[in-house]
Amino acid sequence: MAELTRDEVRRKVSTRAPVERTDLSGIDLSKQRLVKARFDRSDFEGANLEGCDLTEASLKRASLREAYMVGARLSRANLENADLEGANLERAVLAGANLSRASLEGAILTGADLTGARLSFAQLVNVKMGGAKLDKALLEHAELDESYLGGISAEATNLTHATLTKAVLEEAKLTRAVLNDAVLRGANLTGAKLRDAALVGADLSAANCTNADMNGIDARNAILAGAQLMGAVLTGAKVSGIVGTGTVVDGVEVVWVDNSANGDGSQRLENGVIASILSGRGPAKPAAQDASRRYFGRGDVLRNASLQFDAGARVEIDSLFENCTIQLGAGTQMIVGTTGVLADCEIKGAGDITIHGEVFEREVPGIVGARRLLVSSRGALVSSVAQADEATAFAFERGCRLRVKVVQLTKDRSKGKKQKKKDGARK
Repeated sequence: MAELTRDEVRRKVSTRAPVERTDLSGIDLSKQRLVKARFDRSDFEGANLEGCDLTEASLKRASLREAYMVGARLSRANLENADLEGANLERAVLAGANLSRASLEGAILTGADLTGARLSFAQLVNVKMGGAKLDKALLEHAELDESYLGGISAEATNLTHATLTKAVLEEAKLTRAVLNDAVLRGANLTGAKLRDAALVGADLSAANCTNADMNGIDARNAILAGAQLMGAVLTGAKVSGIVGTGTVVDGVEVVWVDNSANGDGSQRLENGVIASILSGRGPAKPAAQDASRRYFGRGDVLRNASLQFDAGARVEIDSLFENCTIQLGAGTQMIVGTTGVLADCEIKGAGDITIHGEVFEREVPGIVGARRLLVSSRGALVSSVAQADEATAFAFERGCRLRVKVVQLTKDRSKGKKQKKKDGARK
């Protein structure tokens, strides 16, 4: 039972007194004007907040489980880490609100206005968000698996690293949306508007893209295995490095695609080879600039090998490498994909290394002389890193798994002698 009455809450808010860490479960505050109220860590479980004006209110870490908030106004409200599981926010206004790391599992947001809202790392599994406005919202690393997002407007929305497994996005407007490294396995994108969207490294395995407008999308290194593309429009799409559907592709409306590694339009391909690229069942004629690209695909296993790649090459690994030594030339790009595993391997040379999969060292140090080393949010790295005279540039995204020790590369090491360990930083 609520500690305060409706009138007591209203009086406190009118005097700008905080109502924090207060039990307000089941309270009826419908239609009340509570602008800029401070309810941090308060409990509103099962409360009636229909039509309540909570503009710019602070509800950090508040519990709003099963709260009835139809038509509530929460523009620019702070709901960071709030628990809204099962809450009904139908037609609520949350424009510019901060919902970072909030839990909205099973919530109803049908027709809600989330324009410019921040939902990074938010839990949105199984939400009902049909017809909601999400234009320019931030949803990096958000979890939207099995959610209903039919007819949403999410133009220029940032969904980098978001998971949308089996989500329904029929007729969704995702023009210029950023979905790099997003997971859309089994998602329903029938009739979706994805024109000029960024889908670099996105996983669209078994996704239904029937009749989707995908003109100008950047799908470099995306995974289309088992995806349905019947009736999709793909003119101007950037498709270098994609994993094809694995089946015959027909019924696609496309005049040309860009198969250049840099997505700069320098390898424009027209009808005749496009279907083979999209299906992955036949190689397209390589461009001169792509001659140095090496790709090790899923399911391949390489053991006890010594590999050397020339300066400026691009190496993409989605395979299992065991007990291998890899020598990278200056500026060589080595990308370990989400399915790539380097077990008991050693990597040498002034290359640029990006890890989305897993890398485990064989001996200390496992990585020697890298110019740049990036581990994405889904990556794992267990290794000592020996820096050359030019220090390695590190980038570790939130959520990655690390056990890293940084040491200095000595002249003895460069000559093949045993290196003396120096103090390093364990991440």
